[in-house]
Amino acid sequence: MIDILNGSLIKNILLFVWPLMLSNILQITFQFADTLVVGNFASKQGLAAVGTTAPITVFFMWGLNGLSMGANVLVSRLIGARKHEGIKKAVFSGMFIGLVAGTAVSLFGVLFASMMLKWQSTPADIMKDATLYLRIYFLCGAAIGIFDFGSSVLRASGDTRNPTVYLAVSGALNVILNLLFVVVFRLNVAGVAIATVISQYFGAFLILKKLLKNNSIVSLEIDRENYDSEMAGKILAYGIPSALQNQLFSFSNMIVQSSINSFGSTFVAANTAACAIEEYVYVFVDAFPQASLTFTSQMYGAGQYKKIRKLIIESVLMGSIGAFAIGLFILLNGNTLLGLLSDESEVIRLGMIRLQCVTLFLFLNGALDVVVNSIRGMGLSNLPTIITLFGVCGFRLAYIFTYFSTHHTPQVLYLCFPLSWTITLSAQLILWIVVYNRILSGNE
Repeated sequence: MIDILNGSLIKNILLFVWPLMLSNILQITFQFADTLVVGNFASKQGLAAVGTTAPITVFFMWGLNGLSMGANVLVSRLIGARKHEGIKKAVFSGMFIGLVAGTAVSLFGVLFASMMLKWQSTPADIMKDATLYLRIYFLCGAAIGIFDFGSSVLRASGDTRNPTVYLAVSGALNVILNLLFVVVFRLNVAGVAIATVISQYFGAFLILKKLLKNNSIVSLEIDRENYDSEMAGKILAYGIPSALQNQLFSFSNMIVQSSINSFGSTFVAANTAACAIEEYVYVFVDAFPQASLTFTSQMYGAGQYKKIRKLIIESVLMGSIGAFAIGLFILLNGNTLLGLLSDESEVIRLGMIRLQCVTLFLFLNGALDVVVNSIRGMGLSNLPTIITLFGVCGFRLAYIFTYFSTHHTPQVLYLCFPLSWTITLSAQLILWIVVYNRILSGNE
C-alpha cells in the first residue's frame, strides 16, 4: 500500500509502477509464449489467424479496461477526499458493472465473430481458424471485466502488487495449458483460445477472493443494498469516455489491420510476430499512464493541485525514456527476435518493417496516455475523447483512404501510427495546460 499523497513523488511513482511494469512483462511474456507455441507447433496460417483477430479482441477488451478506469477515478477521489463511507458502495457498483459489461461483450463476440472478420477483409485461407479462435476467446469476457474492475479498485488504494501476482499465476497457467492443448492434444488455434479462457477465469477468481477477504479500505461485500445508482453513474461517466478512447485506438487499428490483410497471409504473420515483440515496449507505455490516473485523481480529491504538474512532467520523462530505450533495443536485435517466432526469411524481413516504422516511436503513445489520464483525473472526460477521435481515428482513416491508397506500401501504411500520435499528443498537451490553469486559478 502506497501513501500517494505524502512523501517523495518520484519514489511513490516508482513504487506504484514497478509492479505494473512487472505485470506487463509477465503478461507480454505469456502472450509471446502463445505466439511462440502457435508459430512453432501449429502453422503459419495458425499464427496469422491468431494475429488477425488481435485488433478485434483488443477493441472489446480495451473497452472493458477503459471502462474500469471509471472505478479507479471514483475510488481514488473518495480516498483522497477521505470519504470512506462511500467506498464500499463504489466497489460493489463497479464490480457489478464489470460483470454485466463483460457478459455483454461475450455474447456479442460469439454471435458476430464471423461478421467482424469478414468486415476486416480476413484472408480466405485463415478465415476458418480465425473464426473458431475468436468465438472461443470471447467466452472470457465476463472474467476480463471482473479482473479489470477488481484490479482498478485495488490500484486506486495503492495496491499494485496483488493484481500483478494474480496475473502471474493465471499467465503461467495459460502457458502450461497452451503447451498441453497445442503440443500434446494438437488442438491448434482452438487450444490457444481454450487455454486463454480457462486462465482468465482463474485470474477473476483470484481477484474476487482478494476483494471479498480484503481488510483494507477497499473490500467487496456482496449485498444488493451496496449497489448505488449514483455511484454507478459516476463510474460510467468517468469510464465511458476512457473506454471510447481505447476503442477509438483499436478501431483505427482494425482499419489498419484490414490494410495489412491486403498484403496477404505471409505479411499478416510477419505483422503478428513483430507485434508480439513490440509489446515489450508497453512495459513503460502502460504503467505510467495508470500511475497518472490514480495519482492525479487522489491529488485532485485532496485538493493538492500543484503536485499534478510535477507528476505529469516526471511520468512523461520516465515513461518515454524507458519506452524509447526498449524500442531501440528491439530494433537493433529485430532479426534475432523475429527468428524466434518464425524461421521463414520473408516473415522476418517483413516483420522488420514494422519494428523500424512503429516500435521505436511507441514512447509517443505512452506520453499521450499519461497526459490524457491526468486530464481525466482532473475531472474532464469527454473532450480528450473527442480530440482522440479526430487526432487518432480520424487522421488514420483519412491517411489510409488518401495517401496510402496511392502509395500502397507497408512503410507508408505503418507511418500512420507515429504521425497520429504526434498530432494527438500536441493537441492534448494544449488541453492539459488549459484545464490545469483553470483549476489553479479557481482555487487560489
